Amino acid sequence: MRKFNKLLLLIFIFSVFSVQTAFAKTVYYDTYNHWAESDIDFASNTLKVFKGYGDFTFKPENNITRAEFITILSKTGYRQNQMNEVYRSDMNYADMSSSHWSYTFVISMYEHFKGNGDYSFKDIFPGNNFYPDKAVTREEAAALIAVFCSDSIYDNPLNLTDVSTNNKFYDEIKRLSNAGIIVGYTNNTFRGSNNITRAESAALIKRVYLDIKTSDASKYLTKLEFMPVKGEDMYSYFGTYNLNTTNANDKKFIKAKDTLEYVSFGGYIFPEDSHLYDLNAVETMAALRLGGYYNVAGTNFYMMTFGGYTDSEKAQFANEILINIMARNDFKDSELMQLFTTVSKYDVKETLYMGALEKWYSLTANDNAKANILFFRYAYYIKNNNKEMLKTLIYDDLKKANDIPSLLDIHWGFTAGSTPVDFRNYSFGKYSFSLYKDTTLYRYSLNPLVTINYNAKIVELVNLLLVEKAEKPSTASLTDYQSIFSKYSANRLYVLNFIGEKERAFVEGINDYEIIKTFAAYKTNKSLIDDTYTGILKKVKE
Repeated sequence: MRKFNKLLLLIFIFSVFSVQTAFAKTVYYDTYNHWAESDIDFASNTLKVFKGYGDFTFKPENNITRAEFITILSKTGYRQNQMNEVYRSDMNYADMSSSHWSYTFVISMYEHFKGNGDYSFKDIFPGNNFYPDKAVTREEAAALIAVFCSDSIYDNPLNLTDVSTNNKFYDEIKRLSNAGIIVGYTNNTFRGSNNITRAESAALIKRVYLDIKTSDASKYLTKLEFMPVKGEDMYSYFGTYNLNTTNANDKKFIKAKDTLEYVSFGGYIFPEDSHLYDLNAVETMAALRLGGYYNVAGTNFYMMTFGGYTDSEKAQFANEILINIMARNDFKDSELMQLFTTVSKYDVKETLYMGALEKWYSLTANDNAKANILFFRYAYYIKNNNKEMLKTLIYDDLKKANDIPSLLDIHWGFTAGSTPVDFRNYSFGKYSFSLYKDTTLYRYSLNPLVTINYNAKIVELVNLLLVEKAEKPSTASLTDYQSIFSKYSANRLYVLNFIGEKERAFVEGINDYEIIKTFAAYKTNKSLIDDTYTGILKKVKE
């Protein structure tokens, strides 16, 4: 019995340590309440590029060496698929060989810099020796991370007083400053020769990681987003049914629908209960359809969802659903959301699709549903690559200048080119930036229309200069429409990017970003919203 108890104790101890290992989080007792506590936590536990010391300290104010900084930067680059780990190189520093613990990381960085057309690794660390254990400076760190951070939304002049235009890394420091990756001291100095601490390195690495992440254009403006409509995630009867009906066809439809729903949620039909279910539910729906059953939307939806039909057959079913929508007045918003989500996947006739959308619009009083009708209209022309029609629709929406009730007052009957379109017409709308066409910051500074006497954000596009206004326009009219505006913003930017109007997409995007920063949701989702709009703006600024 004593041996058995010992065995149980060993098993318990092993289990505890296994759980601790699986869910272990590195915590340093000397970073509590430190200004970089969250950055150090992110670099250590999320990125896992930093390690502390054996005594559970991080030593945040210690300097970081060249070898250490390149190691954590390389690991970040590997994680983001920005650089490859290599094992051979022609790097020829006399004090670096494969015996040094950081050698692989250093040569990987050295080789990565061969693809950088502006400067090489040797330009950062000249001479015959690398001095891996020498503390890295702020300027060296900036030059290293700049190769990973090629984009910046803003184009402000560099206001770091000790970085002259003759500095060999001036452009890189300017770009990193505009991207918020490097920050000067309170007296607007950079102090490039100063060493950086481990805490500062952790903060830098987090910013580099997020900058790389938001520079991946494939992650942004990839699809339309829709407003939630209560009940859309539930299988519907697509009509009002008396579950105690005596109508034979209604009873067949209800039983078939309930069976498909039950099985789809993991239900198992026991042989003794088979009489309660329709074991051939899809075939029953098909027979009802062929027999002229009135609920075409219901039968066809379940045939498309659960039947093994071809895309061509499903397209035919979808067109029939659209005809059925136009003929009926008993559909709920949630049911129409399900129907349009399904039929939008297939090639359907434009007249039927738009006619059914217009019918839905005539039935609903729900603003979320009206917004989705607007978005489904975009979706149809995107799927069919009808950019001319999209230009007509999106330009008409832009003229409504973010007035949500006006946007939800949807106009029908547009044809491609039916209204004049000029996406460089900024005469409508309330913008947080002043816009100056066909000029540059340099030309503007020679004869400014207004004096830039505050820390304004500046953007230079190819044909447009944006200067942040000291006083932002009021967003009070959007207070009751914050969710709809956020979705509309994302979809409008998607459409503008899709039709190639990147300049207009940038202007609207940067303005929308300033508007959304005033919303209550921004306080609780700041990181996500910042990342999303930073990524969008980088994508359309290309």
